Order: sequence, then structure tokens, then C-alpha cells
Amino acid sequence: MKIPVVALLCIAMLASCSRTSPQKPSEPPPAPVEAATVATRNMPVEMRAIGAVEPVASVQLKSKVQGEILEVHFADGAQVKAGDPLFSIDPRPFQAALKRAEANLSIARFAASNAIEQADRYSALIKSGVASKEQTSQILSTAESLKSGLAARQADLDEAQLSIEWSDVRAPVSGRAGAALLKAGNIVQPNVDTLAVINQMQPIYVAFSLPENSLADVRNWMTKSKASVSAYDPDSGRLLGAGELTFVDNAVDRASGMVAFKATFPNGDESLWPGQFVDVTVKLAEEADAIVIPASAIMEGQQGAQVFVVAGDVATLRRIEVERSLDGLAIIKDGLQPGEVVVTSGQLRVTSGGKVSVKVSAPAPEPSPR
Repeated sequence: MKIPVVALLCIAMLASCSRTSPQKPSEPPPAPVEAATVATRNMPVEMRAIGAVEPVASVQLKSKVQGEILEVHFADGAQVKAGDPLFSIDPRPFQAALKRAEANLSIARFAASNAIEQADRYSALIKSGVASKEQTSQILSTAESLKSGLAARQADLDEAQLSIEWSDVRAPVSGRAGAALLKAGNIVQPNVDTLAVINQMQPIYVAFSLPENSLADVRNWMTKSKASVSAYDPDSGRLLGAGELTFVDNAVDRASGMVAFKATFPNGDESLWPGQFVDVTVKLAEEADAIVIPASAIMEGQQGAQVFVVAGDVATLRRIEVERSLDGLAIIKDGLQPGEVVVTSGQLRVTSGGKVSVKVSAPAPEPSPR
């Protein structure tokens, strides 16, 4: 039986296909990534918070005497020194009281002097048996009473002198005065009306709070060196002043879980103003040769922090331990060595053991001066 030509051609084609070897699947191209070199830096040990400027002393100036204000000796908002005259209250009523007290004191002094002489005389007479005990006792009692009256008149005189001194209201502290709340012609009530408020500006406090879990670190570093504190303008980032940590509260605020701190600033140029909000940086120490990488290299997985480490053109996933982060840098406690290369961008396209194509390789950036 003859086989058709078409059938012969089909058989030849099938035989040819059966002798062809299967093709291997092509490898995926290297994943494009950005990377950075693990480096060592001197990294500050810092904590940051929002602070409020407070005066070391804020005095509400009040009068101790009642009277008419004759003159105000300062301009609103002026810088004043301790002892500067600020308000003059009409002293004439107190001067009259002083004269009256002086006259009463003279009368009392004369009466007491005569009584003391008479008491001394009767004391001598009773020893001689001339005077009676009853009369001598009465004379001595009168002398003691007049001596007490003399002390009372002296107290009246001292009080009148104090009233005259208090009619001249002076600054109790150096600082910046606010507006004069009572002007000339007003009648001031003693210990009631506030004449002005004086805020001490140099030095000045910056108060801030930190979480209670940072208290142990702060106290530990404070035993080794003084903690420096910097205050920055929250809008422009401009440095407003540098000071020292001088106060740690003795209790944790249970409502917020925060601990209150205060830093003292010289504030010679008065860049810090009471009531002002500032960004606070507490520098506890300088950690030498810390191992750092960009924080963008770190991925959080079920096992914790991890990074892709590049060797040649192969990326391998590795677990690491992060100590802390600062200004976009992560300080590494364990898992990396200086000189190694880590992927900082493009991790989603990378598999552990897969090939990568590094587009950018750079050292870790320097930390911010803040």
C-alpha cells in the first residue's frame, strides 16, 4: 500500500520536533536599587522635645501702703535693675504719722525715765526700811509699765519710718517690666492692686518634658558629664541659645507618663522670651565610632529589623539590631560591619539571593548639626 506524500511530510516534521532539546527559562534581570555603604560616625546621644520659656523669677509688684501714685519712673516694657525706683506714692500722710510717733516717743521716754529714777530711789529706801513694800511695789510696777509703753511708742516710730520707705516702690529683682497697670493719680490699695509685673530674663528657664522611659538614660549620662541643651526656633530652625540641664522633677506625671525638666540659659541677648515655644535638643554625650546606615535601608519584618546586604551583585537578607535613630540615620548595635553595602531604595523588587544592579552607592550622610 502506498503512503500519501502529505502523510510522509507530517511524519518527518514530528520526528524533527522530537529530536529538538527543550529550552531553559531565561533568568530575571537584576533588580535596580540604590545603596549606601555602612560607615562609622561620631554620633551625639540626643533627645528632643518641645519646650516653653519661663522666667527664673516673675514678680507681681504690689504696694505695702495705701495712697495716691504721684509718679511712675519707668517706661512700659523697660529693663530695670534691682533697687531702681518704679512708683512714688504720696508720702505726706506717713511723714505726719512719723512726726506724731516721734512726739509720742519723746513723751513716753520722759515718763519712763522719771519712773525708773523713782523706782531706783524706792528700791534704795526699802533696803533702809524707810519705804513700805506696797508703795515700792506700786512704783516698780509703774516703771515697768512705762518702759513697755516706751517700747510700743518706738515700734510706732519704726512703723511710720517703714511706711515712708514703702511709699517709694522699688524693683525687687532685675528684669524686664511689663506695662504699668496703675498710672499717676490712681489710689493704690496695699497688697491688693498689682502695679506691674517684672520677669527676670537673664538667666532664664526652658521647661520641657521627656517620656519616663528616658529618665534612666538621662540620669546615667548626667553622672558622667553635664547635659547641654539647645533651643531652636520651631519655624526657622535658628539656634536661639545654649544652656545646661539644671532640674529634673522628683516625680513622674502619672496622667501623661512624662517627667518635667528645666534647662538654664544665660540669655544675654534675650533671644528667649517668657511664654515662647521652642524646639529643645538635649545632648547627653558623644558616641564615638558608631556604626550608621540610612534609616531608609531598614525594613521591619516578623523577626524584627532587617536589611538587604549587597555582595558583588547579589543581595542577601540579614537581621540587624538597631540602637536608635537620629536625623535619618540608624545607629546599628549588631548585624553590620563598616564597609558593607546595604540597599536603601528598591527593596520591594529584591529577593534574598537575587541579583541587583546598584544605581547609586554612597556613604551614609552626616548627621544634622541639630
